[in-house]
Amino acid sequence: MRPRERTRARNGAEPRGPLIPPHTWLYGPQLAGWTPDPAPEPRRRVRMRADVPIPMPDGVTLRADLYHPVTTEPQPALVAWSPYKRDLMTTGAPAPCNEVGSVRYLAACGYPVLVVNARGTGGSEGEFRPIGTEGEDICAAIEWAAVQPWCDGNIAMTGMSYFGMSQLLVAGLRPPHLKAIFPFGSLTDLYRHLAYHGGALTADFLADYFAINGSLQELRIPPFLRHLMSYVLANPLLPRAYSRLMPKLGPVLPRRLHPPRSWLKQYARLAVDEPFDGPDYHRSSAWPTLDKIEVPVLLGCDWGMVGTHLFGAFEAWHRITAPKRLLVAPAYLGWPYTRFQTEAVAYFDHVVRGVDNGYDALPPVRYWLHGAERWEHATDWPPPDASALRFRLRPERPEGAGDDVHGSLSPVPLGSPSPSPAPAERDEARSWLAFPRGMLYPKEIERYEACVLGYLSDPVPDDHHLVGPVDLTLRMIATAPDTYVQVRLSAVSPSPGGRSRVLSVGGLLASHRRVDPDRSNPTEIVHDHTRAEPLPPGEPVTLRFSLAPFAYLLPAGHRLLLEIGSDSERLAPPIKEGFLGSPVAAPPYPSRNTVIHGDSELSELRLTVRGR
Repeated sequence: MRPRERTRARNGAEPRGPLIPPHTWLYGPQLAGWTPDPAPEPRRRVRMRADVPIPMPDGVTLRADLYHPVTTEPQPALVAWSPYKRDLMTTGAPAPCNEVGSVRYLAACGYPVLVVNARGTGGSEGEFRPIGTEGEDICAAIEWAAVQPWCDGNIAMTGMSYFGMSQLLVAGLRPPHLKAIFPFGSLTDLYRHLAYHGGALTADFLADYFAINGSLQELRIPPFLRHLMSYVLANPLLPRAYSRLMPKLGPVLPRRLHPPRSWLKQYARLAVDEPFDGPDYHRSSAWPTLDKIEVPVLLGCDWGMVGTHLFGAFEAWHRITAPKRLLVAPAYLGWPYTRFQTEAVAYFDHVVRGVDNGYDALPPVRYWLHGAERWEHATDWPPPDASALRFRLRPERPEGAGDDVHGSLSPVPLGSPSPSPAPAERDEARSWLAFPRGMLYPKEIERYEACVLGYLSDPVPDDHHLVGPVDLTLRMIATAPDTYVQVRLSAVSPSPGGRSRVLSVGGLLASHRRVDPDRSNPTEIVHDHTRAEPLPPGEPVTLRFSLAPFAYLLPAGHRLLLEIGSDSERLAPPIKEGFLGSPVAAPPYPSRNTVIHGDSELSELRLTVRGR
């Protein structure tokens, strides 16, 4: 290892860095239903050093930014890792790379924050590696940081999305000085949580991801200018504006930007070269080593992260055997990196510094209950006191239902045997037309043929505390060798017009319908994505897949509406309600898809409810 680089100011106490500190910006919820005592205090002044060199064992030098509390005493340090450019991370700009957290706040609370760029990115030497394969480099960076004069030898990790995935990835490798992690909005499987949802390519997301983040690699902003920008850009209006503009910019940016070859090479690998799961995806994912994690873990997510992050938090919960806790926050419209920074400091204070601040008294699981707008808790996930709530899909339309309703959700009485209704008559069959995304077809056909089927329940007689996993068993016939099924579950109010609120979404490419029981967990039905199994046209098949878990207090008198189709844009969760989803490149063929209601294997929606 190279000699330690000790950069001190003239008084021997402070690292050199810009005199203008970045603006501290906390916006959105900061604590998940509790108040630590003592509370974190961001009372220290902060300095920043840009482009700190970090030597790797093979001679490659990585680059990092260090945000350092002004103190003569070494402190526990936080390491944040990604391939994203560091130049925008303290500006307050709502850029896709800005997910490290409020580093000024974390440092002011007494934690040096080292923001490291993966090799081949952000000024780090070496070749850009496939996403999620940096485990050994992260270990080396952690061990380097642990022996620096500003660190007391204790390292934790912070950040969301890619920064969270990096935490779960390296924790399974057990670097000696790593003491705790707080991955918020992470993912555990590069194939099914990022690149392919239900076996269908997340085309829009991948195009934007590689075009934007790759193009930002050429960005250069001096540290003092970054910090000046933070006093202008760090406000809640910008992230909200970004959330509204991004759906319009998303289709344009991939064709206008010029990412480097290394990023385009990785895009082609995911989008074209490796359409099926396999060893390369396994090496890039955290799930194979989650059971090897030994340090305390605080898992975080929010109910709106239905696309990339939500299932990862729950898979980590099910696989990790180390001390763990889980918080699931409300769906959020805004840029997420400003949230739960106080929660992070209070957590690190307890598990790294040993501060008795009430953290030990917290329940293992805390989640936000939409509809009631309050925090709830449980001893495990799914909540042990939750019971199944089942609905059969029936062809009869509920009385007074609108034209967009084609059948009913018929409840299966608790504790009673499954009903065996008579087979549906031919004229009671319910089918929808599936068109490939982007295919031109006469719009007028939607006056005569359904492209989305709606199934509506009767009003619930009392309040229902719905929380936990959701899955759908669908018995269907397709006229094509493959099709895509997208579903959306909503709560419908009894008010005039039946205003609805989206609760959950899910989807599956039918050729990927084979379930993998060894990989499945209590929250997610995992499928065998190693190969495609074409549909036998005209013959019935059974699809069983998970929708995103959710928590919602369904008031008495409200109904549930299940919509089934093949258009992932039409049935997308609304951004204005805080959802972050992504359309997929499916279905592959035009098809008429028919739901079978009266077969021996009936179509059924299964939820969980507490308090019954």
